[in-house]
Amino acid sequence: MVLAGINHPPAGATTLIVALGIIAEPRYLLIIEAAVILLTAQAFAINRLAGLPYPLWRTKEIQHD
Repeated sequence: MVLAGINHPPAGATTLIVALGIIAEPRYLLIIEAAVILLTAQAFAINRLAGLPYPLWRTKEIQHD
């Protein structure tokens, strides 16, 4: 995604799981939340180790002369 310069909605699948009613008990929601937190931390760490600024991109500043 970074190389192609495109965005991906990583929460799309989680939203679909909730919308379809697959979560039958409140404790399942806690498990999903824990999984999302762990995957976010993993993605952050792997991208930092690879030298990629994801997910903290900054827009380029425009210089006015």
